[in-house]
Amino acid sequence: MTEKQPAEAAANPKPLPRPAGLPLGLALALAASGGLAQTLAWPRFGLWPLTFLCLVPLWMAIHGQGFRRAFLFGWVYGLALGLSGFYWLAGVMAGYGGLGAAGGFLVLLLLAAFLALYQALWAGLMARFTVREAPLDGRLAGVPLLGACLWAGLDYLKNFVLTGFNWTPLAGGLAGSLEFVGAADLFGVYGLTLPVALISLFLAQAHKARARPGLALASAVAAVALAAALFGYGRHRLAELDREATQAPSPPRTLAIIQASVPQDHKWDIRFRDEILARFEALLERTGQSRPWLAIWPETAVPFLYALDLVETAWLDDLIGRHDFPMLVGLASGDYDEDGYLRLHNRAWLVEGQKVIGGYDKTHLVPFGEYVPLADVLPFLKWPFLQGLLGAAGTYSPGLRRPPMVLDGVQLGQMICFESIFPYMAYDLAKNGARLLVVTTNDAWFGLSMAPDQHLAHSVMRAVETRLPLARAANNGISALIAPSGRILERSVQNEVRSYVWPLRLPAQSPKTLFSRGGYLVAPAMGILAAIYALWRLVEGRFLANVNNLRRSDNPATLAPGTKNV
Repeated sequence: MTEKQPAEAAANPKPLPRPAGLPLGLALALAASGGLAQTLAWPRFGLWPLTFLCLVPLWMAIHGQGFRRAFLFGWVYGLALGLSGFYWLAGVMAGYGGLGAAGGFLVLLLLAAFLALYQALWAGLMARFTVREAPLDGRLAGVPLLGACLWAGLDYLKNFVLTGFNWTPLAGGLAGSLEFVGAADLFGVYGLTLPVALISLFLAQAHKARARPGLALASAVAAVALAAALFGYGRHRLAELDREATQAPSPPRTLAIIQASVPQDHKWDIRFRDEILARFEALLERTGQSRPWLAIWPETAVPFLYALDLVETAWLDDLIGRHDFPMLVGLASGDYDEDGYLRLHNRAWLVEGQKVIGGYDKTHLVPFGEYVPLADVLPFLKWPFLQGLLGAAGTYSPGLRRPPMVLDGVQLGQMICFESIFPYMAYDLAKNGARLLVVTTNDAWFGLSMAPDQHLAHSVMRAVETRLPLARAANNGISALIAPSGRILERSVQNEVRSYVWPLRLPAQSPKTLFSRGGYLVAPAMGILAAIYALWRLVEGRFLANVNNLRRSDNPATLAPGTKNV
């Protein structure tokens, strides 16, 4: 066997050696552990430091793998995240959809499997464009930065594809740390995902580069420095907000939260209607003794259709009229459109006396909770078990985007339940001058699972992004009052029947954070840049392959014996 001639070697450069990948079983276990760690970072577990470690085991799993295997490992990561992060969905489907345990788990599995495609795509692209070709090419930030940009972009995209659902985004777990979550006022939760993912990938690179001490040390130092910068900024903003609250306090107002704790399986059952109405009446009588500036009812609080169920509507009008303080009332109501069709709405009305002074109809509805997507196109979606998820109120119609409601010169930014997981909702309200964010919700669907804690964490993020106080009224809890710093000032007891009266201080005006000035665009911009880079690498790779093929065909030393150049 003879050595290649110089010309032949030049025409056939040796490819970069492919790193040895981990055994299949170990790689799958590592990928799943990463998804589980992302869930554990969220309340109620609250192990928020895991937020910075989630991507380390996934990176280790895809290191040295091709696109298909890396895609599989990313999908396993996402599947583990979904099954652990919103496991409670199976109970909702089984109990209120009539699917039984097996059917409820199947729905959970299908949703988790679909959402896992985002992590699968991330892992596959990282393997295709970085890990397999040049995993440790001496550049400190190149690969981690690409991965962080791509993750932030895909996390952001989850808000919009098929109506949007991103229950446990990567950076959301930092709601448990007032210092680290503070940076959300710069670019929002999805912008915060960028440095979080970058820290995680720097740590992963430090681990994989152990054979190259210089690169390993530089990667570890970069991770620590970036984490310190986030912590330092958050600590500074926290101290600043606390100082503002004590040095220049606004006049206190009294806020009342009506928490009736109506069980979900009783709410639309006619046998319990009188009992539920009597409960609200008693709670409101107690609330009146404190003469609040505003009393907030939870989402669709009363178990009837306002303006359609006439007897109950008259009862509610009389109850509100007997009290001389404003109320923000959550109810299900309906209007007839110009064609005579009844449109039901999940509605919040701001009422003073018997006069409606503001209102909002929910715009971002819950798929399979308030409507069945594509039901008019796909007849099987009208099957009884799917319609059963909607409850007695039926299918809702989305409302129109409206500016904040106004009470005594204070603009109230209303979000209803599911809407509070979307940063763009709070962004719009803050941009239009809201001084208080209000979230009304019914988390009774979730029982005693960790879903109410997770849902509350989203409200913490919305308060920090906009630096606005946020009042949360939940049917059975967790009701809360959240400061602009993200600190939970007051918190209700779950399933307690009570009217909570809390002191509220409002900012003199709606503060303008970088997030509300356009910083929310950072995450989609990073995703676009990562996509452009990936496309460029793909085109570059094919171009170089064609060039090498042409060189090989023009070099006689590379031709097989007996062949000629043409």
